[in-house]
Amino acid sequence: TNFEKTPAGSMEIKDQEYFDNALVMVAMIKAGVELAFEEMVKVGMKPESAYYESLHETPLIANTIARKKLYEMNRIISDTAEYGCYLYTQACMPMLTDFMAKIDTSVIGTKYNKGDNGVDNQKLIAVNEAIQSHPVEVVGKQLRGYMTAMKKISQSE
Repeated sequence: TNFEKTPAGSMEIKDQEYFDNALVMVAMIKAGVELAFEEMVKVGMKPESAYYESLHETPLIANTIARKKLYEMNRIISDTAEYGCYLYTQACMPMLTDFMAKIDTSVIGTKYNKGDNGVDNQKLIAVNEAIQSHPVEVVGKQLRGYMTAMKKISQSE
């Protein structure tokens, strides 16, 4: 596809600008991780394994896609993960097609909120609590607690 042939950009995009302009994509990734976790657990996978297959591997997958595009991601991951990607894509495409048909495409790639980025603090706290209480986050927090040899993300800590 044309996406696959597009060379990687060299521009720097600040975090706030990225999130202002990538709202739909960020929401889809969050929903996709949660849905993948829920579906894997529903069919009998242990929640710990479902965590690793959904949320824990997301940074690796995103990095691989950014560097190598989608085709290369599928080429270098395990056959099991590639097959899972294929099955998940087949299940998601009808849902995404319906969803995207109802989206005003003018919001894609543009700043969603044209005004101030201020958010009601109480509403933000409630949203963050809801995200943190999703089972994938609860299981992930427990498993990350066992990973004592991991380096800190921030050098200032």
